[in-house]
Amino acid sequence: MAHCMYVSLQDDDKVLVFSIDTQTGNLTPKGEIPVSGAPSALAISPDRKVLYVGHRNSNEISSYRIDQDSGGLAQNGIVSVEAGPTFLSTDRNGRFLLAAY
Repeated sequence: MAHCMYVSLQDDDKVLVFSIDTQTGNLTPKGEIPVSGAPSALAISPDRKVLYVGHRNSNEISSYRIDQDSGGLAQNGIVSVEAGPTFLSTDRNGRFLLAAY
């Protein structure tokens, strides 16, 4: 299983993917995913299979499947919310997603 870190760049409308060397902690850029609507808050499901992304300018939350071998992302879906989420977190089982504004 790949160990990765995801960083949202709100002003650039993308999420960066870095691999993590588990021995040294070094980060290596692996790629970037275009994400419109000013991606901001991020949350990973407890099973590490889904990344949730809050969009500040479009008032949406999108979900991405995390490839367990590469750490790459593939969009699952997107939902509209009342305001741009500034905080995201799943419950311990990953069944519910909390979004705060």
